[in-house]
Amino acid sequence: MNVLVCAGCGHRLCEPVRLLAELPERPLSSGRKNADGSRQAPSTVPRGTCAVDPEPSGAPFVPHPDPEWAGVAVPGVAVADPEGPGFLMSAGPRDTLVVHPEDTRSHLLGDDDCQDSGCCGPTGQQGPNFLCPGCRAPVATLFAECYGPYETHFLPAAVRLVSA
Repeated sequence: MNVLVCAGCGHRLCEPVRLLAELPERPLSSGRKNADGSRQAPSTVPRGTCAVDPEPSGAPFVPHPDPEWAGVAVPGVAVADPEGPGFLMSAGPRDTLVVHPEDTRSHLLGDDDCQDSGCCGPTGQQGPNFLCPGCRAPVATLFAECYGPYETHFLPAAVRLVSA
């Protein structure tokens, strides 16, 4: 088992996790209520695991060169370009470490300056919304909007995966 620690100060940022060989396919969500009344989409990774996402993740966002393109800019969610036709695509970091959000509870500090929220939770469109509690460096982005998967992405330069 491993844990993620802050690259700056060594503070532990999650429960013990096992690294998966690849990122599982992202689950789809209609945004409708679940049996428990929540609207959260399923997590991409099960609790107690993490995986590397090779695709760009989160902010910044740039217009896609093809105005007909309608792909996703954040996990599972398309973002319309507010300044023109078409959609935005992520130009954020690649190789983020994806962790189930429940494995980060009480290990991260919310960023009060990041007020990014959709109808059901943070969209991740403003970039990292969690800080290291030890040194207050931006370390992760929670994606928790109802139309996308429920997952936390750790910035690859901000964390290290170490043996627990």
